[in-house]
Amino acid sequence: MTRQRWNFIFAVTLIAAVWGIVLPMLSKSDVVRARRAWLQQQRIDPAAMYYTELPMMDNILDRIDR
Repeated sequence: MTRQRWNFIFAVTLIAAVWGIVLPMLSKSDVVRARRAWLQQQRIDPAAMYYTELPMMDNILDRIDR
């Protein structure tokens, strides 16, 4: 096998490991569970949030709660 094929196999294996092992483990962490529960409680659909809104979202929601 050529070096390019080994690099490709390594990259695919790494992506599969992150997608199949690391991300599921992270989804079970307390921080992610708490954030998901909070979003559900606030009736916020995380799929509808844009990445540009995320940093300022906490400030906006704090102002709404006050």
